[in-house]
Amino acid sequence: MKNMKYKVLAADDEFWSRENIRNLIPWEEYSLEFLEPACDGEEVIERIAEEKPDIILTDINMPFLSGLELLQRLQNEYPEIITIAISGYDDFDKVKGVFVSGGLDYLLKPVGKEEMVKVLTKALGLLEERENTKKQDETSKLQKHKLSSFLEDSEYSALLSGKLYGQSASQIHVSSTNTFSEVATLMVKFYNITEIAEQFEHDNLQMSWNIKSRLRELTGLEENAIIFNNSNKMSEFLIVKTADAKEFRALAENILKEFPLEEYGPVSVVLHEQTSSLDDIGTVYRELISTLITRPFNREHSILSCPEEKTGELPRNSETQMVGKSAPAHMETELYHLLTTGQKAEAEKLIFKTCNFRQCDDGNWTYLDVKQYAGRITGILYRYVQEKCPELTAQAEEAMDNIDYYMKCLNAHSLLVSLKILLDSLWENGEDKSSDAGSIMQQVEQIHKYIERSYHENITLTALAEQYHMDASYLSRTFSQKYGETIIAFLTRIRMEKAAELMKDQDKKLETISFLVGYDDYNYFSRVFRKKMGCSPREYRNKFAQL
Repeated sequence: MKNMKYKVLAADDEFWSRENIRNLIPWEEYSLEFLEPACDGEEVIERIAEEKPDIILTDINMPFLSGLELLQRLQNEYPEIITIAISGYDDFDKVKGVFVSGGLDYLLKPVGKEEMVKVLTKALGLLEERENTKKQDETSKLQKHKLSSFLEDSEYSALLSGKLYGQSASQIHVSSTNTFSEVATLMVKFYNITEIAEQFEHDNLQMSWNIKSRLRELTGLEENAIIFNNSNKMSEFLIVKTADAKEFRALAENILKEFPLEEYGPVSVVLHEQTSSLDDIGTVYRELISTLITRPFNREHSILSCPEEKTGELPRNSETQMVGKSAPAHMETELYHLLTTGQKAEAEKLIFKTCNFRQCDDGNWTYLDVKQYAGRITGILYRYVQEKCPELTAQAEEAMDNIDYYMKCLNAHSLLVSLKILLDSLWENGEDKSSDAGSIMQQVEQIHKYIERSYHENITLTALAEQYHMDASYLSRTFSQKYGETIIAFLTRIRMEKAAELMKDQDKKLETISFLVGYDDYNYFSRVFRKKMGCSPREYRNKFAQL
């Protein structure tokens, strides 16, 4: 049975009249559900609340509550219901009364099929028009909510760095009041934010508004709670409210349930239970970040708490809270020697087995551990490239970009693969590994077109190699040979060119443009843009506006 879009309720005190209307047309073919007819006007009023009819067909002459009286009540109490009168009398006063009472039309008995279809078509057109208007109003209202939400995010986010960017005299600075003088803070960090954005067709305003709405529901819709999305890092959401430790811990656990790992990827919730003033949010944020990097380096949800400072003790940062893992002091000299003497197997063993780095996602490594260790290794490899084989500089930088990206995503497997690619590239001799060079070039051309089309998506060398079943090192080298730039360099150029084009629209926020071209971290986007375009995004837009 097809889904019925609208409901029709007929009312007549004569059984045969009710049955004639029931059997007059195949209602379901018009997407109409014909409800069991009512015997009089009073029954109609009683049934409206439960059955919610969209169209009511009513006889004029009925006992208890006449048709005209019913129409008048419907106009006053249920003006959204479309009403159509049916009568056996062609009485001018009754016809006039129907239209005065808001009736759509007046049909004479016996009602013919063509007449019924005609008036129903008119009624359905009116219902569809109302529905479209309602949708447009809701869309407009939602857009206003999203824009207002984004502007609010921008102001609160400016507090994180200790200044309000672009604040005008008309804007009201959110300063501490009694309500916000003793508050605790909670940060929610998503590591798959770009994939989450795909659920919202990369509409960052819609995504941000949706997540904030869900977080607000979890707080019990508390009016005094401040919830905002860090506009400089779209993956971070902060909640500032009054709460005790037990309540905050329960909120953290509920947040992780609300955003399941299978659908949203790993999420970190960091608690800053020590109360402070809203004016201190910048200091609190830095403490939240210092705690965040101590989370386990794995693809699991995590709840962390900022340590409380005790009187007479120095503030504890993330480095003093853990033992940490670092490369041995002699490692740089030893690894450099192995590279220069061509001892590939020994170099790999030194890198991946030291501190059991191959198992960095076993729960014993923190994010900071991995960042420091990987940074030390890539630094050694990059120095070797600069000094011994500078022609591989672009390829090495590409691999390092991949390593950095996968580190931020807590993706240990892809991080290790990217590190292996960087190491392998040092021993590549440039020979063509494929007997079908033409087929390989076709794949490279496909990849080139894919990047042009999907630049806003998560695109990395490792992912492309897996998608097109190619060796990552070979793919990187072949792409560079054909197009004169590496895959990541090409991707970055396309993104920056698209960003520059979007900046022509003065109404588009720079943070929004950053997200639209594939960057969830505005600060990182700004650094890349300056490097490629020679000026910051804001300076570029200002120059364009002056033309």
